[in-house]
Amino acid sequence: MTRVTVVIETASVHHYDDITLAQCVDAVARQTYPRELIEVVAVDGGQAPEVRALVTAAFPGARLLALPGGSKFEQKNLGAAAATGEIVAFVDGDCAPPPDWIATIVRELEAAPLEVAGVQGITALSAGWLAAETSALFYGLRRRRGGPWADRLVTDNCAFRRDVVRRFAFEHPAFSTVVDTLFLRRLERAGYRMLVCEDLRMAHSFPGFATRDGLRWFFARAYGVGYYMVKMRQIEPDLRGSALVRGAGLGWPLLAFGKCLLDLRQVWENRRRLNARFAAALPLAAVYEMALFAGGLAALLRAPPPRWS
Repeated sequence: MTRVTVVIETASVHHYDDITLAQCVDAVARQTYPRELIEVVAVDGGQAPEVRALVTAAFPGARLLALPGGSKFEQKNLGAAAATGEIVAFVDGDCAPPPDWIATIVRELEAAPLEVAGVQGITALSAGWLAAETSALFYGLRRRRGGPWADRLVTDNCAFRRDVVRRFAFEHPAFSTVVDTLFLRRLERAGYRMLVCEDLRMAHSFPGFATRDGLRWFFARAYGVGYYMVKMRQIEPDLRGSALVRGAGLGWPLLAFGKCLLDLRQVWENRRRLNARFAAALPLAAVYEMALFAGGLAALLRAPPPRWS
C-alpha cells in the first residue's frame, strides 16, 4: 500500500484558535488509514512550544524539523523536502481533517493518471456567525471548465505526488499568500493538473467576528491578499493580470474588479457545498474587496509587507 507523509506546519497556530494544534495532531492520529503507512513531519517555527511533546506522544517516530520564524510556505517546503512517502499531504496546525482524509487522498491519487499532480478538497471554517459565508469567500472551490480540475489551490487541504511537489516547491515562500496561485500555474504550464475532490474535507479554525482577534484575522487576510496580488505580479509576469500592475500599476482597479467578480462567482458556486447564504455573503464580500483594494494600493506605494498565517 501507499505510504503517505503528512506535513504539519505550525506558523498558522495562534492563541485564539478554536481548533488547537493538539486537536490537529489528534485528528491525524485518528485516521482510518493504516498507522504504519503514515509518516508525520512537523515543522516547528517557534509559535507552538508544545509541538514536540504533542506530536511525539501521538507519533513516536515523527520527524520534528526546526525553522525558527519560518513562514507557512517555508515550513511546507522544508517538510516536503524531508518526506519519504509517495504522497505528501499538507495540513495546517489550526485545522483538523476527518478520519477518512488520508484514505480519500490515496484513493483519488491511485485512480488518477500520472499527469494529475495532486488532489484538492473543501475547507470549511468551524461553526460561528457567517462562518459558512466566509468559508465560501476564502476557501471556496474553483474548477476549470470541462472537468474536475482545480483553478485555485488551498494548501491546508491538499496532497501531491512526492516527486512533483519536490520538483516545483513553493516559490517566494516568504510571502503570506498568492504563493499557491503561482505554484498551480507552474504545474499547469508543465502539463500537470490538480484534481478536485468534494469528499476531501477539512475543518479550519475560525476566531469569529465578535472578537478583536477575529476582526483582525479577517482584515489582515483581505489586505494581505491584495498586497501580494500586486507584489507577486510585479515579480512574476506569467500570472494573469500582471501587465495591469507592472510599471505604474494603473491597471490595479481593473484587476481588483476582476478579482471581485471571481470571488462573487466562487461564493455562488460554493453556497450549497458549504450551506452559505449568498445574500448574507454580499456585505461581507464588499468589506473584503475594499480591504483587498487597499492592500494592493499599499503594495504599489511600497508599504512594508504584511505577514500573517
